[in-house]
Amino acid sequence: MFFIFGIGPKTKVIQKSQFVCPVCRSRSAYELKQQRNYFSLFFIPLIPLSKAKGEFVTCLNCGMTMPSTVLNHAQSN
Repeated sequence: MFFIFGIGPKTKVIQKSQFVCPVCRSRSAYELKQQRNYFSLFFIPLIPLSKAKGEFVTCLNCGMTMPSTVLNHAQSN
């Protein structure tokens, strides 16, 4: 009998909304995501091993990934 296990990142969508993307310069939808390392068994993430590494934003129009600070800048305009 053998076990396939490992440690790897898992990404979770925290928030979905709209903003003005600084890359494609259009009003589009975005996803705010968070990533953590998990212990996985048979490719199924089971136990979180770390706190959230940070948040990042993905523009659903152009597909660009940016730091979450873009949302603060977009809201101040």
